Amino acid sequence: MKIGLALGGGGARGIAHLGVWQRLQELGIPVHCIAGTSIGAIAGAIIAAGRVDAALAWCAEPDWKKLPKLVFGNQLSSKALMRGRRIEELLGELIGARDFGSLALPFAAVATDFHTGEAVVMREGDVLSAVRASMSIPGVFRPVERDGHVLIDGQLVEPVPVAACRAMGAEKVIAVDINPPNSTVAGKPWAKVNIVDVLVGTISIFNREMTRRAFAADKPDELIRPSVGDVWTLDFRHADRLVAIGREAVDEELAQRLGQ
Repeated sequence: MKIGLALGGGGARGIAHLGVWQRLQELGIPVHCIAGTSIGAIAGAIIAAGRVDAALAWCAEPDWKKLPKLVFGNQLSSKALMRGRRIEELLGELIGARDFGSLALPFAAVATDFHTGEAVVMREGDVLSAVRASMSIPGVFRPVERDGHVLIDGQLVEPVPVAACRAMGAEKVIAVDINPPNSTVAGKPWAKVNIVDVLVGTISIFNREMTRRAFAADKPDELIRPSVGDVWTLDFRHADRLVAIGREAVDEELAQRLGQ
């Protein structure tokens, strides 16, 4: 049976995806293809490129080393708060591979066509631009022009890309949903909420409803929901804990049903 792994969006909480993958491998659960949206596309590309250990090493670095690559040097754009150049450099370091054809596993990144509102599933060509498009939060990161499309965050149309996995031939889909059910800017008092929080929080509310409807129409065969609701979407300071939460979620929600 061909098993697909659908990795959902949710900002920094997506580091939990790496813990999920790590535990699936330890349990001997095979994965034949991966589809990712937003941070799920980043994690999916890292996994497909065989770069999980390198990514975990980056996660283990102290904040003063890694946060500047995420926050500073991102000049304003006429289309968004950030051009995302530093993010693009970081993606290159983490993923390594430049072309879909060089990945060890079949992989798809999902973005949204800004003009039509339709999902665009990318499986060929440049990996980095595909991932960068998939994570282009409207108003935060500048949209990506690729293959005749202007692309923004895939969470707007396919928050957890179950359909993309099935289109890749998956007969069974394991979905990982990291968008918490009842929080937008977890842990932040309203007085400290800024414009980015408002934009990301609004998308989170929209995503929860989209995910609910998508799962009603096309329910994944297995659903893993790591307990990451207390982590703010853009807070990358909890990497080690998020990896551990991802591992625990597999044991809590999947391993028992498989008799492990």
